Amino acid sequence: MDKLQEKLGQDFVVQNQNLHTENKIRVYKKVGNDVSQEVFVELQNNHENKIYNLILNQRGNEFNKEQFIDREEAICALGIYAVSVLSDRVRDTETQNKILEIEDNDFDFLKNLLNLKVGESYFSILKEKRIAINLEQSKDDLYNICYINPDLQKIDLVKDREAPSAFLVLYNFTQKLKEFTSILNEWKKSTNISLHSEEKIRRLFLGK
Repeated sequence: MDKLQEKLGQDFVVQNQNLHTENKIRVYKKVGNDVSQEVFVELQNNHENKIYNLILNQRGNEFNKEQFIDREEAICALGIYAVSVLSDRVRDTETQNKILEIEDNDFDFLKNLLNLKVGESYFSILKEKRIAINLEQSKDDLYNICYINPDLQKIDLVKDREAPSAFLVLYNFTQKLKEFTSILNEWKKSTNISLHSEEKIRRLFLGK
């Protein structure tokens, strides 16, 4: 658990409960000197099997988000997912306001802005790209935002959204994908993660 706490840092609390029938590892968010217990993330493992269940607990209601077989990968997923759902994020309102002022078809300005603020590897505009957030033309003046996985499967994030609102959604998910990649790379320095599990954790972080 030391590695998990080290990766998460001072803003989180890790608790390990080794019960008679199962083991539970919980991650809480710290608020000042207190621990927020309304929402937390938990990894459950029944001693009789090798399945690790990743659980989101919201005010006593449990939501099973994903399953893992490898313990190290499961702990990695727990840590990364905890950051996704429990962290407070600082919004770049200046960039958001610039995006909301973009003309409907000014894709060059949008692309240049996202290249500057996020990086071109995390998004694509009107052209399919793997492991990236994609902006697609839907119908008339509407757009879809989707994530395309390594197998070219499309996972819808938002459908039929007008510009520039669609551009803002593209930016927000692109930022999230970049954040995930940075966190994952830190974990991969000390943890072997299969491509299959990496993709599952990526989808968890994106909320899809």
